[in-house]
Amino acid sequence: MANRPIAVFDSGEGGLTVLRRAWALYPGEHFIYGADSDHFPYGSRSLDEVRDLFLRFLDFFIKQEVKAVVIACNTATAAALDIARAKSPVPVIGVVQPGAEKAVHTSASGRIGILSTYATYKSEVYRKAIEQYSHKAQVVQWPCPVLVTMAESGQTETEQARMAVRECLNTVFRHQVDTVVLGCTHFPHMERIFYEEVGNRAVIVDPGYETAKHLQDVLGPLRASSGGSLTFYTTGSTTEFNRISSVLWPHMDIQAQKLIWSSKGYEVYRKD
Repeated sequence: MANRPIAVFDSGEGGLTVLRRAWALYPGEHFIYGADSDHFPYGSRSLDEVRDLFLRFLDFFIKQEVKAVVIACNTATAAALDIARAKSPVPVIGVVQPGAEKAVHTSASGRIGILSTYATYKSEVYRKAIEQYSHKAQVVQWPCPVLVTMAESGQTETEQARMAVRECLNTVFRHQVDTVVLGCTHFPHMERIFYEEVGNRAVIVDPGYETAKHLQDVLGPLRASSGGSLTFYTTGSTTEFNRISSVLWPHMDIQAQKLIWSSKGYEVYRKD
């Protein structure tokens, strides 16, 4: 089990923020990243549809003999975590619970703002998770799908991105929150803008980072020395995935492999 890879999943490049955190903490581990780019975005789909799409990937990961699966997508976590855990022979970890727990322990006033996709917002998965840790917490949720689209196109440092972030933050700050949860793994790609716009008004919680730390709680000690590896898969265009990933994760040589759907599930596309 020690040498088996850890799978990280997202609908696109957003989950790279979680993978980057995990890679920084455990560079001796082997990771595989799966992006369902062909069906991006998940945030505008029904939870039933998202559940079915993720379960396809879960089967693929199990065939790769992974030792754990991280759902680095808040929408997919809301849609599929419970059924995935029941189906999987290895631990399945979502990003919501670690982020919710951190937010409750961080907030002094109990007023917590959640920024997310529309599907995550509608599911109220963060509110339910936070209530498990504190019945007194006041949760303010707001969907910011435009930030997902911007991050997925590599627009993480533009003035348009700053204005969109500011608008989303102003919505929750009207409720005097002292903690802001980045409830979509695409949002930390705009981390610098978020920190500049939030300033000293609140503490920012990145569920992806909390999830990366949580891996060791689930799997036991992970290798912090070098020697690990990264492998990338996408159901969409590998050229586009590599291009956007190079913007979002500079200095990392990312060469994704193409996955195609067949009667046997997802398979790596091989040119004759």
